Amino acid sequence: MKSKKKEIKVRLNDHDFNHLMLLVRQSNLSRESYLRMIINGLVPQPSPSDELVEVIRLLRNIANNMNQIACVANTNGFIDTDSYKQNYEELIIKIDEIMILIRQPTNLEELWQSQKYGLLKMI
Repeated sequence: MKSKKKEIKVRLNDHDFNHLMLLVRQSNLSRESYLRMIINGLVPQPSPSDELVEVIRLLRNIANNMNQIACVANTNGFIDTDSYKQNYEELIIKIDEIMILIRQPTNLEELWQSQKYGLLKMI
């Protein structure tokens, strides 16, 4: 683990400080972690809403239920288990992709370039 011995002091006006603190709260990171990501050229994404987390939890439950149904159906021979399993695996992959996209930081250079050419990306 790197030792963090260097410290800097930055002065902000009220507006800038409040804006920084809002972004930090939205990201669920510490202020220091947030600023380190910015320094490294990444813009942290806001944490997903409680509602989105709940939807993903429900999707995972549905996927689990599908898997249990497929196991029972396979035993009884009532459905195409290969097709059902493929759908189940695709559901799990999509859920994982949603979570990755939600939490993926934005590259600061890409953000600046999009602003430069009038293609403002919403953060």
